[in-house]
Amino acid sequence: MRDWFAAAGLAALVTIAAACSRPVPAKIDLHANFFPLKTDMTWTYRIDSKSQHTSYVITDRVVGSQYVPALKLTGLVVAEFYNLDRAGLRPIVYVDDSGYLTRLSGLDYDKHRIITPAWGKSEEDDFLPAHLAPNLAWNNELFPYGKLPGGFEIVQSHKSFGEPADVAVPAGHFTGCIRIETRARYQGGAYAESKQQLKLTYEDWYAPNVGLIKTIAFQGGPDGPEMERVELMRFDVASKGDQFTQAQGIRPAANRPQASAGASAPKAQKRAIAG
Repeated sequence: MRDWFAAAGLAALVTIAAACSRPVPAKIDLHANFFPLKTDMTWTYRIDSKSQHTSYVITDRVVGSQYVPALKLTGLVVAEFYNLDRAGLRPIVYVDDSGYLTRLSGLDYDKHRIITPAWGKSEEDDFLPAHLAPNLAWNNELFPYGKLPGGFEIVQSHKSFGEPADVAVPAGHFTGCIRIETRARYQGGAYAESKQQLKLTYEDWYAPNVGLIKTIAFQGGPDGPEMERVELMRFDVASKGDQFTQAQGIRPAANRPQASAGASAPKAQKRAIAG
């Protein structure tokens, strides 16, 4: 009996020692800005797409807050450049609405003006909480090609978690991140006609005062095969904004009020599968 208690005590000491030797999980700074959108901030991402059998680079630069006549609203504009022949430069507009961000995409440029295509715009309400924190849950719907007859929709549920481990991407190692798990169900349109549904799981990591640094999309659940991977390659707090936009034929907004910190995040590449 004594030998059993001695063995049990030794096992307990080993367990305690092992626990003490583990790295302490990073604390989440609830005052940090997990999706800053200050004018001229620039993010460069690498996308490895197994579903499209290709890799490419996206660069997002914050143009600033401006009134968009085509949308009849004022929002934060991000110019997103794809290094693909079929894509080029496109604007994304974010609006803070009742504590959640609305994301307007599927837009285009006509010289310096933002325009909506003939089929309409993609509007995603409740895209993200305006102040991202762990232990949040919310649902929303996305119509990638507008509410056209025969179009499909994506029904989503989201949960946020504090990430205890460091997150490594080409841009560096980041601590104190927030991870969002999204379950997405594609339905309607062609999916309804074929009586099939596409289900995906997205995992997104946000670093404090940087924004989105990593996304992985899985077919089905988080244990399913990987379909897309997005990783931050470079982040600049204040880039040469004029050179970037002028090179693409876009004029930065001048003398516009800057949105408050944490208003949004450049995350258009997340829905590449839908587009």
